[in-house]
Amino acid sequence: MEIGLREWLIVIGIIVIAGILFDGWRRMRGGKGKLKFKLDHSFSNLPDDDGDPELLGSARVIERKREPEFHEEDMPSLSASELNRRRNLEPQQGDLNLDTEEPVPTLLTPVDDEEAPEQPLSKSREALPVEEVLVINVISRDEDGFKGPALLQNILESGLRFGEMDIFHRHESMAGNGEVLFSMANGVKPGTFDLDDIDLFYTPAVSFFLGLPGPRHPKQAFDVMVAAARKLSHELNGELKDDQRSVMTAQTIEHYRQRIAEFERKQLTHKR
Repeated sequence: MEIGLREWLIVIGIIVIAGILFDGWRRMRGGKGKLKFKLDHSFSNLPDDDGDPELLGSARVIERKREPEFHEEDMPSLSASELNRRRNLEPQQGDLNLDTEEPVPTLLTPVDDEEAPEQPLSKSREALPVEEVLVINVISRDEDGFKGPALLQNILESGLRFGEMDIFHRHESMAGNGEVLFSMANGVKPGTFDLDDIDLFYTPAVSFFLGLPGPRHPKQAFDVMVAAARKLSHELNGELKDDQRSVMTAQTIEHYRQRIAEFERKQLTHKR
């Protein structure tokens, strides 16, 4: 059987079409990797779009808002002039009968009646201007500072009570009666406390201070203040510092006692 020209053209056409289809299939298989690479590469260069919630961007690091840093030089002033100014602006405590003849219980070491007879505290004595101030700062070692509830419990155990000038005072009696031996102010200006917000309150520092002239027995009052400051420092992880914000040492405490002795000596000299 002879194949004519028409049949040859049909066979050749089929072969050509098959070759074209095969070549196209081969090109498609060989180009898949390149196509995928180009797609991945193009997506990798896309900028993050914060406005499109459907696109997931890279993880972001959100910094916790920090409180302003505490600087010890910004602590409220406890100079004699500042204390006198504040005391003159504040009303006198009206719930204590300071002229009572009834003896006031005290934790201070008793002294010989002949050497220092117990006399009722007169208003003129209470009104004497402060000439010198002994300060013990207690700085918290924790970033969160002294938290209100723990601080309040600690100082109440030491006999301090909330009172004039919106600060705490240690009276001669643990119940809050009698003359003020020393006081404690907040280490953040203006130096006051808010008992209504004590549960959320915290402070980086507090300041114990004793004014001269002040208590009738300043040396014993100072020892009680040192004990209260040490207790707070020990139990609430604090650090004791003096009025110059230097670390308080045994020598510093002894120097404070010498300042008290020198002040008492000057007072006796002026009386003569």
